[in-house]
Amino acid sequence: MKKLLLSVIVICFTISVNAQSLGKIKTTNKKWAFKTMKKATKRIFINSFNVNFEVYKEAIDFKAGGNGGRIGGNTSSSTAKAAIGLGGIDGVKMQEKTNQLYKNYIKRLKAEGYEIITSEEVAKTEAIKDWDKATGPYLKENLSGIITCAPENFTFYYKKKGFFDFGSSGIQAKLAKQLNNAIVTDVNLYVIFSETGNDWMKGRAAKVKIKTNLRLVGEYAITIPQKFKKKKTTLGKLFGSVKIKGASDIHRVSSNVAFYDQVQASYTGTLKEDLEINDIMKKEKVVAYQKQGSFTPTSFSTFSNYLDAKADRFSTTTKWINVDGDKYAEGFYNACNTFLDKQLDEFFDKLK
Repeated sequence: MKKLLLSVIVICFTISVNAQSLGKIKTTNKKWAFKTMKKATKRIFINSFNVNFEVYKEAIDFKAGGNGGRIGGNTSSSTAKAAIGLGGIDGVKMQEKTNQLYKNYIKRLKAEGYEIITSEEVAKTEAIKDWDKATGPYLKENLSGIITCAPENFTFYYKKKGFFDFGSSGIQAKLAKQLNNAIVTDVNLYVIFSETGNDWMKGRAAKVKIKTNLRLVGEYAITIPQKFKKKKTTLGKLFGSVKIKGASDIHRVSSNVAFYDQVQASYTGTLKEDLEINDIMKKEKVVAYQKQGSFTPTSFSTFSNYLDAKADRFSTTTKWINVDGDKYAEGFYNACNTFLDKQLDEFFDKLK
């Protein structure tokens, strides 16, 4: 009896710890022509299963200088750059957790009576006839600071991007049809640790702020400062410097689980609010600030004063934060698995 009571206490404690490590999950979904999906066969193809996590964040701000004349004076340009990197993350553990998420996903689909369509069968379809193939384990930095992980023994097909990336649009419906009215599913998850803050009261200065907040994101914009490269060709030298200083490329992403059928009916499950992962990272802040140099002409001014004030000014702040690799991997897994379970519950409930 004592052993049984002790076991119950341990189980309750474990559940309590797991529950405390995540914020409250709030999901939402979008459906289109969903009724037709109920007519699909009990066969499903996992088209993609990508789990992404952020390990490095860089942000930049630029304040242009100018000539304000005798009253306003001359000001220099200023640039502020801040960066945060995570240390202690174990790639092997992250791969293992991704593998487990994939196994859980397959187990749930099979429990609902679905047959998992093999990659060998999909390879025979006309829809991906000329596509390339890759098989996990797959751990790669596809965006600066963002690592993409695909499960071990998971095979996926992709089309190399051309000038306009034609051909991949609507591939899910094409596959569903050529697989004899099957369902095609995509899984894309993003665990992000950074938030970029704004400061509109910075005056004559460049200022950038990065805050830490580990979470599974819903809708999110990944910003990556643009890198300036020297252009080797004549055309590149003429038109290659159009980029604006301090500008960033924006990549909009979303954590979601999506299902499609042959007539392009779809179900996309996302987060209404980001799902916070607690007790792994302290909430910290990194700020880079650089005031503009200024010069107002007077009878005592010298040319060297002018040059010194007009010189571009830079400020860079970088911080590395070490995390517990085991705790990080576990929090990553708990957030992703909780989201997948919740969305599968809702999807299968609506199929009934």
